[in-house]
Amino acid sequence: MKAIKKYTENGRPAFRLTEAPEPVIQRDDEVKIAITHIGICMSDIHVLHGTMQMPDDNIIGHECCGVVTETGKKVTHIRKGDHVVFELAKGACMKCKVCKSGHYELCPSKTPPGWSSQGVYAEYTVQPEFCVHKISPAIPGEVAAMAEPIAICVYGCMERGKIQKDDFTVIYGMGSIGLFSLIVLRDAGIKNIVCVSPVRNGRQRLELAKELGATHIIEAEKDVIKEILSLRKGQKADCVVDCSGSPQAINQGMNLLRKGGKFIALGISAQHPILFEYNTGVLQVIDLVFSATSSHAAWNKTTGILKRNARKISKVITHQFPLSQYQEAFHVLETRQAIKVVLTTGISL
Repeated sequence: MKAIKKYTENGRPAFRLTEAPEPVIQRDDEVKIAITHIGICMSDIHVLHGTMQMPDDNIIGHECCGVVTETGKKVTHIRKGDHVVFELAKGACMKCKVCKSGHYELCPSKTPPGWSSQGVYAEYTVQPEFCVHKISPAIPGEVAAMAEPIAICVYGCMERGKIQKDDFTVIYGMGSIGLFSLIVLRDAGIKNIVCVSPVRNGRQRLELAKELGATHIIEAEKDVIKEILSLRKGQKADCVVDCSGSPQAINQGMNLLRKGGKFIALGISAQHPILFEYNTGVLQVIDLVFSATSSHAAWNKTTGILKRNARKISKVITHQFPLSQYQEAFHVLETRQAIKVVLTTGISL
């Protein structure tokens, strides 16, 4: 089968389209899936740039959807022909303290696709049944492939962050995670959401945020704190969700929160380490929530969000390319011509 793998060439990471063996079911609880649509995550870009690590000879990628082609003998809830998405909890031991607490998504033994096991920039994958979720065939494939990043937003904002309907919330960074967080919050009935993003490369992302339901949009180049205080008649924000990974946005967001406010970190930074407003957090008694994965409950909620918000989600997907044109796909994402890019394998649902 065709697949895109990570290599090291001349001391630098590189991706290459190659032929790889088609995976086969090896356990009775596994499900084989023909992949139809694949989402390009910014973490894939970080791997290409060397700021995140992945083993050589690994198929990259972790966002996708597909149709079941085969099931193991002990699979009971998934059938051949089902339209599915899947969690990244492959390899979770179900025996350690973390797993027994109900949070197998944090198991140190798990081998998530695209990172510790073979990823999804390919035509087929095999995953354990407990990770697989059925979705409505009515959901377009490119929208269904957004299940994983949306589950990240559900987990970070709603489960770990516990944002409430009346919380005045500011989202920094209108890339795909920022826009998906906005969709998730609006779907949950959050009333007041301000979206902040730079406009040096155009206003497309901010204007899309407004279209998707942001109460207000603010250019990052402006005095954001002054703008928020004006909107709030002198009051600060209840919650800040950072989806940018920008040190400036992170520290500005810390200063934007009221006492007892909540800072939710979803963005991965290209800079390491980051100078951080530690004393501000302590003195303002801020709840700091880091989040970079997703739970089973978050995935259950995500399947409904996909169905209710398919039209909104599709607006975030600005480009689609066949798998063979992955280099062009990465280029439009790296140069910010695209917001979210989907690759297609040519396999039809």
